[in-house]
Amino acid sequence: GEQHPDTAATCSDIGNVHHSKSEYEKALQMHQRALQIRLAMLGEQHPDTATTYSRMGLTYNGQGEHDEALRMH
Repeated sequence: GEQHPDTAATCSDIGNVHHSKSEYEKALQMHQRALQIRLAMLGEQHPDTATTYSRMGLTYNGQGEHDEALRMH
């Protein structure tokens, strides 16, 4: 379903592919979707939620948005 941890994992994986193609906006959209699901289903303190923040930080860094990247880590 739309709010399942597996859906979040898939969104995150798609975000990683976009990141590797330097498609940072698309990557962020997918990571933000994964984050929304993970926060709702797993909570702020779950390791998968932390991983999503980290991946978003890497994507912001790739865009040159270093302050936003630091905020994610």
